[in-house]
Amino acid sequence: MTTTLYLVRHGETMGNRVRRYQPYDTPLTDEGRAQARLVAARLAEEGPFAALYASDLTRTLETAAAIGEQLGLRLVPDPRLRELDCGDWKGVLYTEIEARFPGHRERWIAAGGLERLPGPEGESTTDVHARVTAAFNEYVTRHAGGRVILVSHGWALGMLLAAIEDVHYADAFREQRYQFGNTSVTIVEVDNGGVRRCSLRNCTRHLVVAAGNEGSP
Repeated sequence: MTTTLYLVRHGETMGNRVRRYQPYDTPLTDEGRAQARLVAARLAEEGPFAALYASDLTRTLETAAAIGEQLGLRLVPDPRLRELDCGDWKGVLYTEIEARFPGHRERWIAAGGLERLPGPEGESTTDVHARVTAAFNEYVTRHAGGRVILVSHGWALGMLLAAIEDVHYADAFREQRYQFGNTSVTIVEVDNGGVRRCSLRNCTRHLVVAAGNEGSP
């Protein structure tokens, strides 16, 4: 008996487009909404699915809502799937971080994100790793033998996939080992002995096909 989890990153936001540390709750762009419809159509061809979970932030809820409507699934928000909270960096362009926080970004990355970011809401990779893996393990138990969709965020999915592949999340973050495109699909299979395997990683073929190109990145 195999439990299959589809990990989906949200569609494009303006923060993604201009390379800004996201204001924590931000909507999709028109392009992001189009991407959400495309990944929903793709998943409709790969179902059926037992459940649909998403981070409770607007960009993930919008993406998941398109999927739920297409597949006839009830969307269940779960704050454990949220992105790493960037604290005082929220809303700041990548290029502005050095001027506002000299040397901090480089030290943070070099340390694997283990330091909490500045501000009362700032998180570390340890914080994100703990909550996303707890959610994942709960879904595997709850939906044993079924197929489940999780809609989350780039860094959050990176922490989760690192855990699934027994890579330390700090190393994965430091090396930027796990990258996810907007509405990318990553598939993880868990057998009844608990052995986990990633059978598809960061696939955006639904966007490639829609653009009229060949190939499946």
